[in-house]
Amino acid sequence: MTPRNLRLGRFFAALPLVGFVSLASCVMSPQDSSALRAPSPTTTAEHPERGLLANPILDRQPMKAVYFFAGERGTNADLYTTHPSDTRDGRWNSDPSTRGWVMDRMARAHVNTVVMSYWSTMPRSSPMALDDTSLSGVLDGVTGRPLVVLPAIESANGWAFADEFPTNANGEVAPGLVDRVGNLVALFHDRMSLWAQMYDSDGTARYAVNIIHASSNRLAQSAGATDDEAFARGFDLVAAQVEQRFGIRVGFTLDAVAGQPYSATPSESGTALEQTASVLAIQGFEPEVWSGVVKSAPPCPANVTCAPYDNNVTNLGPIAKWKRKTTFDWVKTGVPVILGVSNGMDGRFVWAKYGVGIWGDNLNYTDDRFRNLVSEMKGKGVKGITFDTWNGYTEGYAAVPSAEHGDTVYAWLTDLFTPDPRNCSHEQFVDGVASHRVYGQICKKWIKLGGDQGFGPPATEQLRIEHGRVSHFVGGGSIYWSHDTGAHEVHGIIGETYRSEGGGGSCLGLPISDEEADGDGRISVFEHGVITWHDGLDRGTVSCHTG
Repeated sequence: MTPRNLRLGRFFAALPLVGFVSLASCVMSPQDSSALRAPSPTTTAEHPERGLLANPILDRQPMKAVYFFAGERGTNADLYTTHPSDTRDGRWNSDPSTRGWVMDRMARAHVNTVVMSYWSTMPRSSPMALDDTSLSGVLDGVTGRPLVVLPAIESANGWAFADEFPTNANGEVAPGLVDRVGNLVALFHDRMSLWAQMYDSDGTARYAVNIIHASSNRLAQSAGATDDEAFARGFDLVAAQVEQRFGIRVGFTLDAVAGQPYSATPSESGTALEQTASVLAIQGFEPEVWSGVVKSAPPCPANVTCAPYDNNVTNLGPIAKWKRKTTFDWVKTGVPVILGVSNGMDGRFVWAKYGVGIWGDNLNYTDDRFRNLVSEMKGKGVKGITFDTWNGYTEGYAAVPSAEHGDTVYAWLTDLFTPDPRNCSHEQFVDGVASHRVYGQICKKWIKLGGDQGFGPPATEQLRIEHGRVSHFVGGGSIYWSHDTGAHEVHGIIGETYRSEGGGGSCLGLPISDEEADGDGRISVFEHGVITWHDGLDRGTVSCHTG
């Protein structure tokens, strides 16, 4: 049994639900399928703001978020593999004055959304130790700052989203989920402006709720509707019930996971979810854990120290490939995508007895490859970005400076959030330190050529040249750009020949094509000429147009 099969089975003790008083839920006959049928097509293309923030202070801005676990590390402190280097990060309960300091540091990293973990039976089933002010303290810390709060509901301790969505055995519309949204209404009731709002497919602002592990065990009950239709429509049913009971219009961002009787996938679920107004975005939380691609060590016997399987050695490429494909398969559906990023996963203490696989940074060393690979996934239709997680959790890392990784992760996070995540912009990290940035049209071309694993890592900053710009890459390749020519690469012997001739300042001008096959040789075409090369030659042949 691997970690991806266990995320819904956390090990914290179950205690009663606290907060809002439960009201009567609407009941639907399992045979009444009309409400679960696919909704009419929406006008998503007419509302490009779908998936963007709708709060007045952040209107139409992309989400730049971090998951945040309110409270302090308690009796399970020995399960963490990352330890903040500043003690103020560990005093959320004991020193409430640190809350403003925490939020100010988020704002300096260009965070605009705090994804507040709300476990099933909060406050006492959280992976952190909480007191009566821990959750309201998130709102206190955000007040007066350019931040909003997106609550994230996760199954635990006797309640599971998948067991009652879209309806439970009595035909009630997800009563536990509706109750939990009610608890959040009670928490935010006098500070609703702090609750993150997002635009839906109709251009309407909705209070957003992130559903962790959005899947279902109940769709066999939805006679007359396909599973995809029933799953998608279920969110509109919940939203309608919430509006009826609590007077607010909500929408949902979904952490779509595999491994359940019904799991949302781009190819099968994308159309139905794209047409569902209350589905605001796909927002994964470490989705690669569920990919089936991660390799894990055998289960570790009790009281024995076992080494985890280090996917960095042989398996990092397949994990990143799966993440990239899944992300952009969702983008193609038209459902907004909030890209989930992290610098890796290391749950060796939590999951040791089941067998665990680690990747990216870990307890023993820093590895930049996964960090760089996920940074290259920005742009290309992505609507926002979320980092997992600000202050650490038992399977992963903290964004804050830590004893294990110094300032590396915080610096990387700040870099990720500085530009608009809808644009191509990448800072290459080497040995935990930022080196060179690739951005704009040169970045887009570089990504098409395979990024740092294909064309090579950047070797310089983007440089101004006469009539354009250029970035040079490890391995000798270069990408040139101008308004008139667009972005094109040169490499190898043709690239060496071009640079020796003076590059863009030569009689050739800038490239207007990438290198291509030319009979039994190669050719690059420039504004005013060509360079050809044939096997066995150590230099290309330059031909400039005359006249």
